[in-house]
This record gives sequence, structure tokens and C-alpha cells, in this order.
Amino acid sequence: MSYYLYWGKARPADGGDSCHLLPYHSLDVAAVGWHLLEPQRPLAQRLASQLGLPPDSLRQFFVFLLGLHDLGKFSRAFQGVARPEGVELVPPIERLAYTTRHDRLGALLWQSCWIEWLQDGTLRWPDRDLDRKTRRELSETLRVVLAPMFGHHGQPVEAGRLEPTEFFGHDDSASDSEAARRFVADWAGLIEIDWPFDKLVSQGWREAFLTVSWTVAGWATLSDWLGSNRDHFTYCQNPMPLADYWPIALERAEQALQESGFAQPPEPVAYTGLASWFGGQPVTPTPLQREAETLPIGDGPQLFILEDVTGAGKTEAACILTQRLLSAGHGEGLYFALPTMATSNAMYERLGNLHQRFYAAASRPSFVLAHGARELNDTFVKAVAAEQPEDRDYAADDMTATTRCNRWLADSRKKSLLADVGVGTIDQALMGLLPFRHQSLRLYGLVRKVLIVDEVHAYDHYMQILLNQLLAHHARQGGSAILLTATLPHDMREALAAAWREGLGQAPASMQEKAFPLLTQVGHDLEREVPLATRPEVSRDVGIDWLTTEEQALDTVMAAVEAGECVAWVRNTVDDAIRAYEQLRLRHPDPGRCLLFHSRFAMTDRQRIESDVIERLGKSSSPDQRRGQVLISTQVFQESLDCDVDQMVSDLAPIDLLVQRAGRLQRHVRGSRREPVLAVLAPEWSESPDAQWLKRALPGTQAVYRDTSLLWLTQRVLREFGAIRMPDEARLLIEGVYGRVADLVPDGLQEARWEQRGMQGVAVSMANFNALSLEQGYLRHPEADQWQEELEIGTRLVDEPTLNVVLLERTVDDQLTLWAEGERHAAMLSQVKLRQSQAEKLAGLPADYQPRWEALQERYKALRFTRPWLVEADTDCAYDAQWGVRFSPNTDNQGDGCESA
Repeated sequence: MSYYLYWGKARPADGGDSCHLLPYHSLDVAAVGWHLLEPQRPLAQRLASQLGLPPDSLRQFFVFLLGLHDLGKFSRAFQGVARPEGVELVPPIERLAYTTRHDRLGALLWQSCWIEWLQDGTLRWPDRDLDRKTRRELSETLRVVLAPMFGHHGQPVEAGRLEPTEFFGHDDSASDSEAARRFVADWAGLIEIDWPFDKLVSQGWREAFLTVSWTVAGWATLSDWLGSNRDHFTYCQNPMPLADYWPIALERAEQALQESGFAQPPEPVAYTGLASWFGGQPVTPTPLQREAETLPIGDGPQLFILEDVTGAGKTEAACILTQRLLSAGHGEGLYFALPTMATSNAMYERLGNLHQRFYAAASRPSFVLAHGARELNDTFVKAVAAEQPEDRDYAADDMTATTRCNRWLADSRKKSLLADVGVGTIDQALMGLLPFRHQSLRLYGLVRKVLIVDEVHAYDHYMQILLNQLLAHHARQGGSAILLTATLPHDMREALAAAWREGLGQAPASMQEKAFPLLTQVGHDLEREVPLATRPEVSRDVGIDWLTTEEQALDTVMAAVEAGECVAWVRNTVDDAIRAYEQLRLRHPDPGRCLLFHSRFAMTDRQRIESDVIERLGKSSSPDQRRGQVLISTQVFQESLDCDVDQMVSDLAPIDLLVQRAGRLQRHVRGSRREPVLAVLAPEWSESPDAQWLKRALPGTQAVYRDTSLLWLTQRVLREFGAIRMPDEARLLIEGVYGRVADLVPDGLQEARWEQRGMQGVAVSMANFNALSLEQGYLRHPEADQWQEELEIGTRLVDEPTLNVVLLERTVDDQLTLWAEGERHAAMLSQVKLRQSQAEKLAGLPADYQPRWEALQERYKALRFTRPWLVEADTDCAYDAQWGVRFSPNTDNQGDGCESA
């Protein structure tokens, strides 16, 4: 029986008899891959260079292998899964059960048959004698190069100890392996495969392929996703020769790529100055931006580390470098990675249409926001759904290529890194390092891009190790990266540069320059450290005033209010913020001018408060709006909002956070104001503190920052310098806390310091354990299998899991409704994220409401894996739009200040 009677795609569940025969689906996917590997494309050029193959030969070889990606579907076990009516197919064999996925069965069939196919001419292998050693090398290389093809469903597969007779059968009418053989023979003849024999028997070439195998796996997965889209590849049920179908598949693939935005990468244009970005208006670049405009762009992958003060234009400098890198052929797009969702939203708004200036007018780069709650960003939603200028020429039920592309990419965060321009959290990029399904698609998206990472100092040891590994991989793949930071310890800068050099195969080199601001450039045989000047308007001295009691802090806030100023008090825990807010409302002459902002608000209230803060304290706020305004906030204020205040109080925190908070103090020019002062609430100074030194004054702060030595060193260095002087003393302040200062730490704080050093060692070990060994290639290693579905692995190391809690209310007829009922995205807007121990303090849902909750979950799919909380039925805990979640005074909620923005 002909191999044309095996099906590859079917929809019997829909009640129809649609069926796409397996050979044609295989060619559909191969046709997409064929166009994605056009020899002139940067991807094909890069792979050809790394693998020492001409681009044409590389495309022919990889596309032939891609055509084998569904070889496992020739299994009669798979063929028995669906039997569309009215279509002649191979008959099922009852004894063969489909208990193993077809991707793994493909690896099994290849393992069982390749030698026979090589010998009988099926593979069109060159007529060469193979000794035992050569055959062994060839076998291993073919296993390696086919792994990305068989692993096209998001993770590598291995045949293991499976037996072909358990899944592949034969009867009077057909033999599965013979049908597969005939298909392979016809496909090899059609594609005119020319095997690169000398490469395939070379261990060095195999190791080179392992380096790029993650990119190849992403290419294979993307080809399968696009080639499976029935909007472009209609199901074919009438057998025709492969040679007749291949031109049809190529034409459909070209159309699919056009409509999904992958036909051609956008065409970059040369950078011609800041004025070209802003309608020709003259713009004076900052010293950092001037260096970004003039520094030499070298050959090969490059890393840039930009260290400068707030207001120095780091974002624009990164964009200047990006445009220059793109126009020099160092990438096709960019991904802007930020530490939190809130900062991602702000950057998405800030970039606006600026990214379009990087490309020719005819290019329409896709622009996607990538994080877990992006559907709540109205600008993003409008951009995805918006009509394009040329939409007027389209029918009502049609879309332009740009619109279709944006919608397709936005459909899944797994695909969002494929956009030409992406803005999102660093987590979306780091997930490419971890054994999440389809992580290779993330790496495939990143390899085409300039990777920009903002606030690189803000990541803990776990994330730093993952970031270092991501940088090393990005360098190996030929990408470039730009890291932005205001304050960066010397050792961290050296580690980032060492990771990049590791990816380039070079030994680490020590960083010598201690100046600040500083631009560091690292590449092949290239290392530059360029001290920078600072504009006078962003050079600033912020005085330090010391407070030792909360009462003094309250008095300081009220003194600013009485002077007609606006003031913020940044607290380290949510409960401390709530308590301070409560007391200030009692003392403020106009309590309506007090705002509370922290992480324990439902998303609907958090968005409202964030907008209110920006209106009252943002760049465009008026003197009347600002007068007497008080903001009590956790660290979300310093991280995500473009706001400033006249005066500020802060709980004692590590020096880098205090510098960051001081950056929100008189950030914008607003006429005459008194000298900025940061009042720091801290314990009484002691040269020889004991272990309880911090806890007696600020117990919540000690629960958040357990290495009390960092806070003592911060207090010490600020007392010594008396102010935060930026940029003159920035490096001295940072190194005074994070440098080699262990000898300065008092005996009473050594235990806490060593305990945290131990925890940091655990974090490093966990990161190394969780991360995939990318240098080992896209393979499954049974002896150390990381691709376990039940493993809980994250991009951040947390003390305990968090839960999404859904706030519910009763209706008048005693039904359940969402807190944000009636709003768009009501299910997401009604949620608040809490630590597991906090969520357990909430009252459980009364049993008689369980059926109503299940009905609500059916109505709103976003409620899956969330915990319901009927607020009015809880006698111990409460919620309202002004205060957020409040626990009983008797419960211990210290240490919950860290934002999960």
C-alpha cells in the first residue's frame, strides 16, 4: 500500500472528515523551513559560517532532515488514533496502542532503519566504504543533527529502549517501515540531498553543531507551527507525486510567512543622529549618548555595559547602539528585558514608535510586549488589534500582514520573543535556559536580536548566574548585548564580562577602570573601558538625615506637608507601609492627599493607584496637584514609576537601593526648591552592634534584608560621606558596601553575613542545577534528565511559592461575582499575588459556594490554578480598595515587602 495513505493531520473531533495526508504535511513544514533558511538571510549566513557549509548546501541538508520530523507518524499505532470517514487510509492494527508520542517514535524508527536505508540507496548516500570507527562517528552525528527535528514539539526526545514492533506494524496491505522508507527515498530524490560526508564524520564539526543546535531546534519548531496552520495549508486528501506537491507547498509557505511577518526581516537603516528620531528637532546628546554615537563597532558579537546616573539617557544610548549594531549586520531586531512587569509596561510606553526609526519606511517591524499580565496593558492591546494605515484596502474579515503578525505573535508568550522588537521581563528571556517546553523557540528568537537588559544590578545571585549563562550562550550564537545600570559593583561587572568572553571562547580578563560613569565594551580581542563625563544638570548631591524612630519619620513627613511640599516614605514591608499610612491619615489636614501603594492590591486597584500616583507626582503634575501630597510606598515606587517628590523618607536599605530611591527625589526640574534630603530611618549607630541591632528598630526590614552587615556597611559609608554625591562618589559608595570589605564587618553581624553567603552559594548551585547545559546541545540525557514535567523550576529563587488569589463578592441573589466584575479582563484584574503562608491565613470558600466557584472557573479560564477568597465571609482578614489585603494584627507577615510587580 502507498505511503500516501498515511495521515498527518485530521479533525475528526469536529465532526468532519478533513484529513491532511502525512507526506504533504511533511512537505508543508519543510517548505516553511526552506524559506526561513534562504541563503541571503542572516540566520542562514550565520549558521553557514559557524558550520563551515555554503548557505545553499546548508539549506538543502537541513530542510531534508526537517522533512523527516514526523517520521514517527508512519507508526500504525499513531495511524489508529483517528479514522476520518470517507477517506481511504491504512487500516489500524488493534494490537498496537499509541502509548508513546510520535516525535519519540520518529527517533525510534530512524535508529532502527538508518543503516539499512544508507546501504540500500534510500538515503542517496555517496558510495563510500564505512569502517567501524567511521560508522560510529556517523551514527552519533546523525543522532545529533536529527534531534532538533524529532524534538519539534518543544523538547528533545530519545528512542531509548523502545522496540519498533510495539508501534510499527505490517499486514497484508502495508508495512509501516516500508512506507516510511519509500517516502524518505522519494523525498531525498526530490530535494537532491548532497550529504556533507566529511563534516558528518568529524567530531569537531559535531561539536560545532551542538553549539547551534538550540537555534536549529527553534527553526524546526517554528517551521512546524507555521506549516501546521490550516489557514495557509489546506488539507490534501488526493494523492499526487511529491514532485507535484512541492511547488504548491513552497507557494503556500511563502504566503504563510508573508502574512505572519516572517517573509523578510525588516531592513535596518543607518543611525543619523538623535534629531532623526524626533522629527528633525535639534537634540544635544549626553556624554554617554555621544560615546554611543562615535565608538567603533567591531566585528562579531559585542557586549556593552553602560553605567551612568539617573537622567543620563541610558535608554536612548542603548537605542543608539542598537540601531548602529542592526545597520552593521549584528542583528535583525531587539529585545528590551526589564526586571518587573511594571517596568516593562513603562518601557513599552516609552519606546512608542521609536523602534520604527531603526528600519526603512517600507519595513513594518512587529512590536510585542512580553510578560504574564500584558493583556492588561491597554497600549499593547490596542497595538495588537489596531488597524494599520493600509487596512482601508482590505475586506472587513481580512487583516494586513502587520496586524496578522502582531496577533499571531501575541497569542502566546512562547512566541512573543519572535517579534522583531520585544519589550518584557527578563524572565521571558531566562526561560530559554530552563527545561520549559518550547524554550528553544525563545532562544531562536533571541539569537536574531540585540539583547538589552535594564537595571542589571537588580537581580539576585540566582538570576545573576542565569543571566551570565544567557550572555555566554548569546555570544556563542553571534548575538550582541547591552546592559544598563546606575550602580554596579566591580565584581559583578567583571563577572558579566567574563561570561561574555567565555561565550567567545576567550579567557576572562580583569576590569581595571574604577571611574564612574563608565562604558565597557567587550568583543573578540576587544576590551575598552571608557570613563564618561556627566551633564551638570544630572550631577546632584542628596543630603542624608538620620532618623531613629517612626515618630521622627512621621514628624519629618508632616513638616514637608506643612511646607507645601510633596513627600514619599519608602518602606521595606507592606505591613510597615500600611501602619505608616494609617497614622499619617490621622495627622494630615487633607487625608485625601495621602496615597498608599504596595503589592497587596488586586490588579484593578493597583492599576488605579498607579495612575493616580503618576497624575499627582509624575513629570506633568502641576504645583497644585503636588502640594501636600504624601505617598507611602514599598519599593515599587523606585522601580517603575517616572515620578519625583520634593522630599523623601526611606527605611534603611542596601546602598544601591537608597541610591535608586534618591533618584526619585527632585528628579525633574521644577523651579526653586530647597536642597534635596533623604531622611533615613535606621537604628542608632553602633560601631559594635549585636545580632539584634537591626531587628530591635526595624524588625520587618531584617526579615527582608537578612544580611544585616549590608545595612550596617550602608549606614557606615553614608555616615562617612554625609551625602549621596552622583556621580563623583558613586563607585566609592557601592564598593564601600559590596567591595572587599569583609574585615570591616563587626563580630556581632558575622553570623548573619556568613549565613547569607551560604544562601547565595545555594542560589548559585540551584541556578547551575536548573539551567540546561546549552553547550551540550539539544539532546536528551537519560542519566540526567532535566525535562521532567513535574519539576517546579523558575527564573527566580523565592523563599516560598506565591499564589494568585481571586477576590470574590456575593451578588444580591447570593451568587459569586468577581471583584472587578464588568471590567475588561475582570478575572485577571480581580487577582492579587500573595505568599503561600499569607494565602493560607485567608478564610476558605464556604462549602456551599463551591459549585458556584466551579461555574465561575468555567466562565473565566484565567481562574484556573487560582485560590478563591470570598472577602466578606472572612472574619480575620480584610480587603478594600484603599488599604489592600490586611491580615489580623496577631498574624506574622514580616518580610513581605519584596514586590512581585
